[in-house]
Amino acid sequence: MWTSSDITATPTPRDRDAEAIFAQLSGRWALQILMALGEGQLRFTDLRRAIPKVSANILTARLRELEAAELVERSTLPPPAAAQVYALAPLARELAPALDHLARWKERLSAGTDFSIGR
Repeated sequence: MWTSSDITATPTPRDRDAEAIFAQLSGRWALQILMALGEGQLRFTDLRRAIPKVSANILTARLRELEAAELVERSTLPPPAAAQVYALAPLARELAPALDHLARWKERLSAGTDFSIGR
């Protein structure tokens, strides 16, 4: 339960970290990127296919921001592929249940499910 002292208290470093993560999550395309990576590691081109409305430049910028926030990890496959792949970082993997719930909600919304109260 929240109290007024929770709201007026001086933010701790952990609070500031949480605020920074929430800011990243609220950024355009962040949830779509994390949901796509929830299926497993993906190459950049696979991410583009999974989120067709995002431009390559914006996707690159968002991936860099999510990587800096320690929500996404980037690695390089061994030769001959030598492609870069992206995956959820441990911090983002903790969000997996919430992301799954959001994905199911999005599917129900897309299917035209009536969310009216009392129906």
